[in-house]
Amino acid sequence: MSKPAGFRVVMALMAMGWLGGAAEAGPFSPIKVVNDAVITQFEYDQRLHFLQLLRQPGDLEKQAMDSLVDDRLRMWAAKQFGVKATPEQIKAGMEEFAGRANLTADKFVEIVGQEGIQPETFRDFVEAGLVWRDIVRGKYGASIAISDAQIDRALANFKPMAALQVRLAEISIPAVGAGREAALKKARALQQDLTFGGDFAAAARANSDGPTAGAGGALDWQLLSQLKPNAATAVRSLQPGQVSEPVVLDDKVVIYQMQEQRQQMTAAPSAVVVDYAEYLVADASEAAAVRAKVDSCNDLYSLAKGTDRLSRKTVPQAQLPKDVAGALATLDAGESSVALTRGNWRVFLMLCRRGAPEAEQPSRDEVRMQLTNQQLGARAEIYLEELRSEAIIKTP
Repeated sequence: MSKPAGFRVVMALMAMGWLGGAAEAGPFSPIKVVNDAVITQFEYDQRLHFLQLLRQPGDLEKQAMDSLVDDRLRMWAAKQFGVKATPEQIKAGMEEFAGRANLTADKFVEIVGQEGIQPETFRDFVEAGLVWRDIVRGKYGASIAISDAQIDRALANFKPMAALQVRLAEISIPAVGAGREAALKKARALQQDLTFGGDFAAAARANSDGPTAGAGGALDWQLLSQLKPNAATAVRSLQPGQVSEPVVLDDKVVIYQMQEQRQQMTAAPSAVVVDYAEYLVADASEAAAVRAKVDSCNDLYSLAKGTDRLSRKTVPQAQLPKDVAGALATLDAGESSVALTRGNWRVFLMLCRRGAPEAEQPSRDEVRMQLTNQQLGARAEIYLEELRSEAIIKTP
């Protein structure tokens, strides 16, 4: 396991005889000791400046010290469990972190270096996070099971804070009538070639029949929700440079390459869609019986089999009928109301889902991962608090 940046510098200077008893007053003097691991003034200054460059909110002086103490505890736990991050893993972690700002790790190091941040500061910050993630997954991962019902609830109540925008390139192959199979075969061959390093722009110029062919298939920025649902599904999980499976769209087969993606903040009510069901019942007694039998809108289909009592609609929130909008306003997904009537019938009204259009919703696998990470994060905080309470932390 590598030593923290400040520790390595102190040891080097001491070995050269540059630091003696007077080191207490220097930038590499210890200001905190966590389970015998030293935190130096240099490390603290570096972490504080790093947080400032990241524009973190709050009391940064406290955050800088707290985060360094926590990193020492994480590295201490890693030593107990024999967990180490390889140089390749650390490099990948640095790339992942820098990628959040659309930078390579080398470029990120260069930029923060111009502000006085040493490469070791960034490296050690990433390493502590990586080993901690492995510890938490190993300690708690097997005990976390996300049910389908949990995923259903999360999707039903999903409300995006931002809409995903994508910049794609396309190869469009005509697929009319009997020519569809040949188009699919050609698209699959192209997709396989491009997945293993082929030049997408050149392939688009040579094979695409769409209006973007001359531009190498390049499309303008667009909201993911503007794509056809099957196209949105095919591209939503792609990383920049990756190529989609062939997508059948009306009279053509298309393969896409993800160029870039970004989030666009959105809070417009019109972006919210409402999925709801109306089931006609004779009276309050029947409504109560229905309520006892169903947990979701899908359960209503078995009750309505052979009748025309059930209708289900998905519409933008702004286009809801006023009476329906009022009755749904206080409901969460899976809840119902019997406040409405239709002629001699009472309406068992159930909210199925309120949130983003289908194309903007995460996939079930993405939701499962998010819920798993939430539970891991909660357990990680509890475990870190246990380490804090048991640690020997001294201020020299």
